[in-house]
Amino acid sequence: MMELICVITALLITSKSLSAYDNILHKETGVQFTAAKKNLYAVRNVNKINSKESKVSDGSIQATIFKDKSFRQKGVNDGPLHDQNTETHNMHSVKSLSSEGTMFQLKFSEWKGSDIFDKDGNCSVVIGCTDLYHSDSCLVCRCSENSTITTIADCTNANLDQVPTQLPSSISHLLLAYNRLNSSSLYPGVFDKYTDLEVLQLDSNNITTLADGVFRGLYKLERLNVYNNSIAMDSNLNKSRVFAPLNGSLVYLVMNRNNPNTSNPNLVYPDYALSLLTNLKTLYIDGLRGKRFGPLFGSLKYLTKLVISGYDQGYCFLESLHNDTFKYLGHLKDLNISNCGLEGSLVESGAFAPLNKLTVLDLTNNFYLGLEVIGNLMYGLRNSQTLRRLKIQRVVPRFSPCILILTKTLRYFRNMSLEIIEAMDNEIEMIEFGALKMLPATLKTVNLTNNKIMFGAYWKNMGELFSLENLHLDGFFKPVQFPLVFPDSSFKCVSPSEGHGKFTDNGCICNYNSFSEYQTDFMLPLPPMLRNVTMHSNSMTYIINNITFCSNNKLDYVDLTKNHFQALQGPVIGLKYLRVLKMSSCFIESISDKFFDNLTSLEHLNLYQNLLGDCLNADLKGLIFDKLTHMEAIDISFNNLYRLNENAFGSMENLLTLDLSINRLSQVNFSIAQMKRLQFIDLHRNEIASLPEGIRSHISWLLSRGVNITIDMRQNPIECDCGNLDFLQWVVDTKVFGSNYSYYYCKFPIANAPALEMKNGYDEQVAMLSYSCGKHIIMFLSVAGGTLLMILVLIAALIYRFRWTLRYWYHAAKSKMSSTREVDVKDFKYDVFVSYANSDIDFILQELIPKMKERGLKVLVHGEKFKVGRHITDNIYKAVVKSRKTLIVITKHMLDSHWCKYELQMARMQSISTGRDVLVFLFLEDIPSSKLGPEVLAHVKSSTYINYPKLPQHKGAFWDKLADDLRSS
Repeated sequence: MMELICVITALLITSKSLSAYDNILHKETGVQFTAAKKNLYAVRNVNKINSKESKVSDGSIQATIFKDKSFRQKGVNDGPLHDQNTETHNMHSVKSLSSEGTMFQLKFSEWKGSDIFDKDGNCSVVIGCTDLYHSDSCLVCRCSENSTITTIADCTNANLDQVPTQLPSSISHLLLAYNRLNSSSLYPGVFDKYTDLEVLQLDSNNITTLADGVFRGLYKLERLNVYNNSIAMDSNLNKSRVFAPLNGSLVYLVMNRNNPNTSNPNLVYPDYALSLLTNLKTLYIDGLRGKRFGPLFGSLKYLTKLVISGYDQGYCFLESLHNDTFKYLGHLKDLNISNCGLEGSLVESGAFAPLNKLTVLDLTNNFYLGLEVIGNLMYGLRNSQTLRRLKIQRVVPRFSPCILILTKTLRYFRNMSLEIIEAMDNEIEMIEFGALKMLPATLKTVNLTNNKIMFGAYWKNMGELFSLENLHLDGFFKPVQFPLVFPDSSFKCVSPSEGHGKFTDNGCICNYNSFSEYQTDFMLPLPPMLRNVTMHSNSMTYIINNITFCSNNKLDYVDLTKNHFQALQGPVIGLKYLRVLKMSSCFIESISDKFFDNLTSLEHLNLYQNLLGDCLNADLKGLIFDKLTHMEAIDISFNNLYRLNENAFGSMENLLTLDLSINRLSQVNFSIAQMKRLQFIDLHRNEIASLPEGIRSHISWLLSRGVNITIDMRQNPIECDCGNLDFLQWVVDTKVFGSNYSYYYCKFPIANAPALEMKNGYDEQVAMLSYSCGKHIIMFLSVAGGTLLMILVLIAALIYRFRWTLRYWYHAAKSKMSSTREVDVKDFKYDVFVSYANSDIDFILQELIPKMKERGLKVLVHGEKFKVGRHITDNIYKAVVKSRKTLIVITKHMLDSHWCKYELQMARMQSISTGRDVLVFLFLEDIPSSKLGPEVLAHVKSSTYINYPKLPQHKGAFWDKLADDLRSS
């Protein structure tokens, strides 16, 4: 239990960042030191600063990650093996366990050196004891066989007013920032015990003076930080020998933010005191108004970096620079005089002339310096072959109008060896034609972010920047804030030179042929080595039509994010090496089929947050992206997509990542069968309930080939019902959703039922559905079978009920489809078609036919003139429709004849279809109504009928009457 308490106490040392100079020290050494706000000090062990194994996380010191990930934890009693990663996690997680506002008296157990080393003599030590958790056994030892051990005593923010003396003498880092140390606390010899110190942090205390002898014995000290105290750079400091003990070791000194009144005439740069530090390489110091760096700075031959920056880093208000300000700093390579209130009118052009070894110059945030003065300042460096980087961000007041880059501004740049120019936030609107020719041929990167540069004639000179690789023309990333003081009336607008903004007549942009100002088909030049162009948030509003670039370019990366390109018409020609194109948040509504036709080398396309829903829905043949055969990653998320056609990505055989998230897709209709390398599909935040079998089969195939493919379907309404069981089972089997199921849901087939989050995956849901759906299958099949049977019975009943109607219309349709017609149905070929039973053939042949022919009637009887080979039903139908009347001879034999009944029904349907009285019934026998049957009786009642007379004298009148009835229409 006690060991656990000690471990917890040791974890209390993580905390918020110390100060701005913690960041500075981090940049210089690779380590950042922090501590908990109300804790006392602890000794913590990490690798040496230069160790490649050390790893730093934001705002907190992180325990060393060794190559051997197992650690041995030892104290007075041996502890178990302890996992390094777990320890690191805990150090980040536990911010503070002490009571807020409670201070503990500093107490340490006796140092037991024999208990903290392993058999090989290697050990890391963490001590974190307060009087609340104090114990004699409060030692935590973490060992590694293959690491160089550095012991750090972190006493930051511990409310100390004295330097602790109980620490082990072997510590190499002592961190005392954010305490209450004062000049009395730092008496001579106070650090005598700690002769192995390499780093000492005394920043953010109450120190006003540094007594001679305070650093006595610190012959190994390499870095000293006294930032943010009140140590005056006056004559007393300059005459002192306080830094003498550090003569051979100190290389890094931070002593700025100590003199807020930089205009105090009694302040001087302490050249004598600092001259004792003969190995000093880096110096942070406050900038004094009107003061020069004295001649003794000339003895600091290793001083290569000087930072006299103001604002958040220190105090600086130089206001002026003179030709002799840096006269004795000829060894400088890195000079930072940012935020120093330089006035353009008080800066002499030869101020940087002595700095003939300078490689980096930072003039950032000198708002009233001005670009013209920057150009003049380059006079002293006009032939410099060492200066590589120039930082001139924000050297004009915000909202200044008419800021131009003129040829004369760059007149001293031509012969320099500059590689990087950073000129962000300078309100630049235009570059004079010809000005770019003055830039050095060595220039590789130009950053003009947050300016207002418009396209102009200067672009004709872009091809002459032969070494330029990176061009940044980004706009405002953040909302612009109005200044506290608006530019005063003394700021003058510079007029452009004559001809500014126009193309000259001497040559086309690419091949120097004739060129017209009104020409629209010219080719735009690009620097031949240019690889990266960013024009993010640049307020461009264009419909991109056909654009042709000179082909001698190597442009690889273009970022046009957050502009306004409503339509991409194209084609864009000449960018044959372009691999990455970012056009997210550009309000794009349409892309033509030819826009990407000449951008065939594209591998990464980002179209996030546009308006391409209708455009891609209308791309039925997949022509928009069909030339992008090398595409590896495409992002069309947040585009209001509601449907994609099957061939939307038909040519993307090399695609690795497909992002369609945050859209309105309800189905996955597009094909991925051609994607043999696909690794990730992002579909999260859509309306997709399932994936189709084709998509699932291809993904399973990829998995079988060892492709580690995953799908993100978070925040989709995935249906958890029997109909979707196959998909859910596939998800469980393939694990394509990964292991984190946060924001995965089940949508149940119950009205208004809330979706249930599946944080533990779909395994349980699949098991439940498999059981319940299996029981329902039998019930479903039974119900389905019964329903089908009922439907079949109903259909059969309807067919039987309307069998004659169906038969008639069948023959009618068949007749109409026939290629030939024997007669026009309006000109009947016969007056009567006689339907009779074969048993009554004698009456038909001996009496009926002769009597009808005697009276001029054309008679067709059943079987007579029926075409051979034609089905009898077709012959009957033809006979009925070619005859004006159909005479049904009713006898007992007829009532038993199938074909007579068939002829009767065909005649009946002909009567209904044509609206004519077609049927005539002849009763040869007296047959009771009960014997006729319901169908024949119904036809008889609605049609003409006549009885055959029994007396011979009545037969003449009978035949006349029958003939008349058959002639009538």
